[in-house]
Amino acid sequence: MEARILNIINEHNIQKAYVLAYFYNKVCVGIYENNKIIFNKEVDYNLLTQIRIFNKDLEIRFVLNEETNEFDISIIDDNIPNQGIFDEAMFIAGNKIVGKNDKFTTLKQTGGEIHIPFKVNENEASNGLRLIVRNYFNTDKNDQVVIENSRLVDIRMKEGEN
Repeated sequence: MEARILNIINEHNIQKAYVLAYFYNKVCVGIYENNKIIFNKEVDYNLLTQIRIFNKDLEIRFVLNEETNEFDISIIDDNIPNQGIFDEAMFIAGNKIVGKNDKFTTLKQTGGEIHIPFKVNENEASNGLRLIVRNYFNTDKNDQVVIENSRLVDIRMKEGEN
């Protein structure tokens, strides 16, 4: 599965992106760079249920279809038809640094840990981590505004930072 994911990433000429992966036994945040997906700890792609590779330009989403046992693939960018775009910052728990290495910082809050693929100082960590989600709006047949699609855009330490 990893090779298939890497092939599709390469088809879209992505140089660098964040990776959010859901496995049956854990959720991992990583980074794609130099034609590799890098997580802080080893993962078993046989346990993968969903993986989202994203940057400011697009998101490639693989979601396991449990009926077919195959992955459905979606590619979402700002070229999809919409009548409006709204970015929201969703707080991710973790505001105390409990570990660091060359590429990752480990944050902890209320028992859970998250490994993020960049360095963070104590002041930044105390403000918390944000997952930036872009929502695409349209109107339905009753002229009601609805979110028709969304994608991940960025991970930031504080709202408004790039």
